[in-house]
Amino acid sequence: MKSSALIKKEKVVRATISPEELQVRLEAKGFSTVVLHSDKEVKDFINANIPDEMQVGLGDSITTCKLNLRNILFTKGTKIFYSWNGSENYNRSIDTYDEHIRPDYYITRISAITTDGRILMPDYEKEATARNDFPVHVYAFVGMNRVVDEFQTGKSIVKYPIIDRKPEGSEFTVALLPFLDY
Repeated sequence: MKSSALIKKEKVVRATISPEELQVRLEAKGFSTVVLHSDKEVKDFINANIPDEMQVGLGDSITTCKLNLRNILFTKGTKIFYSWNGSENYNRSIDTYDEHIRPDYYITRISAITTDGRILMPDYEKEATARNDFPVHVYAFVGMNRVVDEFQTGKSIVKYPIIDRKPEGSEFTVALLPFLDY
């Protein structure tokens, strides 16, 4: 059953699709995809996929806060560049206030994703996306409540990048989170 909800103050109709079906569609576009069913699975995923003492860009979102990603990364000795978005002047580290051009890993959230696998990513700069200027490792988290049949027209579609296939030169993993609903 479809329900109404808000994404960036734009009315959307949620799609009904299983995480496994969306996973197949994303993988057909070249994305690595994982379905994580709990906070513990998210923590285990981060610990297994991001080595200790790395440099990590962390998108500014409720999702990354709810998943406690910053604290998980701190326990690994990670240097975090908060709200890293691919631009050269937006790379402040919250732990050292150093400048950094590009982190080794980037963790972000997906604002909305269509059932055919198009991703709306407001944490990333549109110009950097057009240049295919992604870190080598990108992990993008999304609750199944953010899956829609189509993006609605509005300022989010104009302002933020839409990624419709895995960026070249980047290991881009989409983590589907059926347990996360906010």
